[in-house]
Amino acid sequence: MARRIHYRIPDDGRSTITDEEWEAISRLQHWYNSEFFWTAGRLALKTYVVFPNWEGPFGNSRVLLDKIGKRRRELRKERLSENAIVIQMVTEGLVLAKKGGYADQSLASGFTKVAGNEFNAYLVCEFLLKVSLIASRAEFFVFDEGRFVKSAGVFFRGGRACVPFRSEQNVEYYRNLVAEKRVFAIVDPEKYSDFPRYRTLVPQFNEMDQSEREQILHDWNWLGFGENYDHNGDDIQGYNLNDKVIQFETHFG
Repeated sequence: MARRIHYRIPDDGRSTITDEEWEAISRLQHWYNSEFFWTAGRLALKTYVVFPNWEGPFGNSRVLLDKIGKRRRELRKERLSENAIVIQMVTEGLVLAKKGGYADQSLASGFTKVAGNEFNAYLVCEFLLKVSLIASRAEFFVFDEGRFVKSAGVFFRGGRACVPFRSEQNVEYYRNLVAEKRVFAIVDPEKYSDFPRYRTLVPQFNEMDQSEREQILHDWNWLGFGENYDHNGDDIQGYNLNDKVIQFETHFG
């Protein structure tokens, strides 16, 4: 599995998000997905994961998919919000929906495969920082399987970034990241202008001898878990997301 960045709004009673805010977030997400080149995956923050209701009155057929598409277009013309459309189609037996996206106990969630493309990692976190300004009463938790987020995890709320830590042994490291405003790596986008698309299929794998196969399978860096930076976890020049954060803080526990 390629390296991913996970994001969610925990459903813990501290966060709220309105349909109007979600509509603005959806438009911003569509813009990011359309405007930039994504080599492994795109932004996928969702309030619902929706599935056709194959066990419903319309059965497992193309007819059901056609009905879902037609009904969705009708409801959009009625100016219903995206969330209201999902709820209405669930009521009509057309779809099944899991609230909160992919992650349990969430108001919204998703993940993006970025593999080794650190500029895509930058875009994911920049998007989520902006989203935290739209839904200012929601807290967005972000976890990077790679190294763009130097603390691995971070919370966004209202344009601020909070670095959580659980071990007293690492307290100085995390506080230094916050004090020096280097929670996010500096990324030179030019390094990724011709970045290859992530592939889950290795061409002509069956024709390779055992040593060639073992070299590929043991080289985990191609999945995007390697170190792509020029020096000390940063590029020499590039975009610095730290400068866009209103305020940094730490939280123990």
